[in-house]
Amino acid sequence: MFGTRFFIELKTLNAVIQLFYLSRGLDLGQIIFLSLVWTVTSFICDVPSSFLADKFGRKKLIIAGILLTSLSTFLLFFAAGFPYFVLTYIIGAAGYSFFMGADHAILYDSLKETGEEDGANRVAGKYFSSASLPKIIMPFVGSFIAKSLLPSQFLIVIAIDLIGTIVSLVIASFITEPKIEKRQNQKSNLLREGLKLIQSDKILLKFALNKIIIFQAAFVYWRVYQVLLKNANMPTVYLGLVYTFFQGILFLMFWNTEKVQNKLGEMNFILYPQILGLVAIIASFLTSNLIILFSACVLLLIVGTIRDPLFLAQMQARIPSFNRATATSTLNTIKNISDIPLLLLVGYLANINITYVLVISGILFLIPLLFMRIKKEELVI
Repeated sequence: MFGTRFFIELKTLNAVIQLFYLSRGLDLGQIIFLSLVWTVTSFICDVPSSFLADKFGRKKLIIAGILLTSLSTFLLFFAAGFPYFVLTYIIGAAGYSFFMGADHAILYDSLKETGEEDGANRVAGKYFSSASLPKIIMPFVGSFIAKSLLPSQFLIVIAIDLIGTIVSLVIASFITEPKIEKRQNQKSNLLREGLKLIQSDKILLKFALNKIIIFQAAFVYWRVYQVLLKNANMPTVYLGLVYTFFQGILFLMFWNTEKVQNKLGEMNFILYPQILGLVAIIASFLTSNLIILFSACVLLLIVGTIRDPLFLAQMQARIPSFNRATATSTLNTIKNISDIPLLLLVGYLANINITYVLVISGILFLIPLLFMRIKKEELVI
């Protein structure tokens, strides 16, 4: 699983992806609306794909997801204009939905099969680090290759990402799927039981909402940060350094997540990223200093996902293995539903004034702080 995630996450284009979209004829609002396309597609695909994963095997869904990701990456060679990018996003989002949920489920059930589920937090951290490691270098490489923002430079960067997905597919073919608990009357009951579980476990829902909203706060900033920093006259290569810094820190934090959590305490580890994200948004409003803007950007990109290993372990521990992927994707569906009005609003506001996006991000950071605080007694492992 680690090698599979590593190569599918090269993301060499990511450091300049918003500038790539602009060069292919999109405006800022359309860039954000692409995220809405991703959300709607994920909403449609998440639960059915994970039902199939629980029913027929997670490995098959992972391989299907990588194939779709490869196709969406290949189409970027020719994409120009909003409709074409919508197609690439539909295919890419379907691939992501097939892959995610199934990979988390196969990871946790592998630990459960060997009696090591108590180590889920540590292993999840190392698994997430496999996604961060390539992004320490590759987006910087991408920003260096595409520093003049020429069409031929973008094509080279896309080719690197395509090769990564092919390598990921080869590695995925060697995955050994763990045995999972089965029930005689699964069929369509899996989805019903997933919904019932979430409705009955308010703490599980609270963890999910806290995680979702903080991610959304960072995500809406991420969708415009390259344009924000470019407008502040930051050189293109430094956009790649943003990825190097934030993914480097994420890699170290994920790899040592248990040590960091033990040092800070789990409650502080949950709380501090929310506060720091809000502080970074405020700093972005108050200054045009490139060093402060760069630092705030790195911090905002970190806080959106730094808590994922802890939240994954806490949430997976509350879900039975027979429909783990389905319940996980049902939680993802909650995120996708909430994304729709959010991205419609952000896309509209971005075309009026890009700083309105910062306002939305700040409000999102505030919501869990005020209304969805996690309590110590709600932690299970």
